[in-house]
Parts: sequence; structure tokens; C-alpha cells
Amino acid sequence: MEEKQLSLFKLLKFKNIADKKMPANISLEKNQLWCPYCSNKVSFKRDKRLGVKKCPICSITIHDYWVKKVNHLVWLF
Repeated sequence: MEEKQLSLFKLLKFKNIADKKMPANISLEKNQLWCPYCSNKVSFKRDKRLGVKKCPICSITIHDYWVKKVNHLVWLF
């Protein structure tokens, strides 16, 4: 009998369409941003290999258009 390896990423459901805006009842703490793809408030962590900040849940970078748009980071780049 062949055993299949389970992956947590198969259990998580990511959205293909990003949130257009952050929900009104969400308050972010220092160093937190809203991830529009996994709909969570997260602290983006720097990937040492790539040199960019990424969401620890869905791995989207801070350079993504919707991440910048939702978090009003357009002026950074």
C-alpha cells in the first residue's frame, strides 16, 4: 500500500482574487500588514535568499500590486 505525504498547503484555501480593501473592523499593530490573498493580518518576514519581504502564510511578496494597494504602500516603490 502506497502512503501519500500530506501537505498543509493542500488543506489551506487561498483566494485567487485579492481583497480590494482591508475590512473596517481590523486594526493593525506595529509592523503588521493586511495580506489580501490569505485575508489575515501578518508580519511580512524577509526572505534571506530572495531579499524581499514575504507573507509567512501564502508567500506573496510585498512587491505585489494588491499588497501595496490595500496597505497604502504605493509610495514606497
